[in-house]
Amino acid sequence: MELTGLEWLLDHHKTKEQERRQMVADLDLHPGDRVLDLGCGPGLWSTLLGEKVQPNGSVVGIDFDSLLIEYARRTVQESPLSRIIEFRTGNFYDIEFEDGSFDLVFFGNCFAYVDDFHKALVEQKRVTRQGGRIAAKDFDGAVFIFHPIDPVLQSKVQLATARGLRENPPEPAFENYMGRKLHGMFLREGLRSVTTKSYAIQKVAPLTPEAKRYVSGNAEWYVKTGAPFLSEDEARQWRAHFDPESPACILDREDFYFCMLEVLTVGVV
Repeated sequence: MELTGLEWLLDHHKTKEQERRQMVADLDLHPGDRVLDLGCGPGLWSTLLGEKVQPNGSVVGIDFDSLLIEYARRTVQESPLSRIIEFRTGNFYDIEFEDGSFDLVFFGNCFAYVDDFHKALVEQKRVTRQGGRIAAKDFDGAVFIFHPIDPVLQSKVQLATARGLRENPPEPAFENYMGRKLHGMFLREGLRSVTTKSYAIQKVAPLTPEAKRYVSGNAEWYVKTGAPFLSEDEARQWRAHFDPESPACILDREDFYFCMLEVLTVGVV
């Protein structure tokens, strides 16, 4: 199964929208707050953030991908939030806003792709007002459950993935285990009152089409990344569990269970 980047992001969001709404609620935003959604992609988080700061707040979404920004602009035009949300192309390391422009900078699923954490956080701190907050949300790919799959097979795939990432580092860089690092990173960069909360993202049967594609895509990425350290039979068994044509497919079983871990860390500037 091949998806475009946009299709993947939309499936990802629809699969986790309920949990994402809870994460945004936990940020305790208020009407009138000024929010920067840095690395906003197609603007899916921006709308959730806008709902919390309306009617007189603002959300600015910035991403380097002009096609995703165009999609975000088209989508928000149809929303009642269009007057408080704007989108721009831009650079994580050189944000085109003055010092202290925002009450909250939100950086969702982006630190996994950042190659200079210090530089990124220095710039985020610069555009956040004193007493304002920086929030980073990322995942930790060591924590996942696909049931019913033999735990031994799942452990082999998980180990093979970790070895694959270490022996054949992705280009561009990608950190699959970012969630566990956020808390310490924020402390090292001098943020105050740092808090971290983990969210178990759980999906059970029946799955929506979006959730099936999202879960299957995750499973394929793990086995592809770990392939050099798996036997052909182990890879075949794994893929069969996500193949709708296979009798071993688990996606439509009533006892299906999927779980992964996401982490939200917040610090005060």
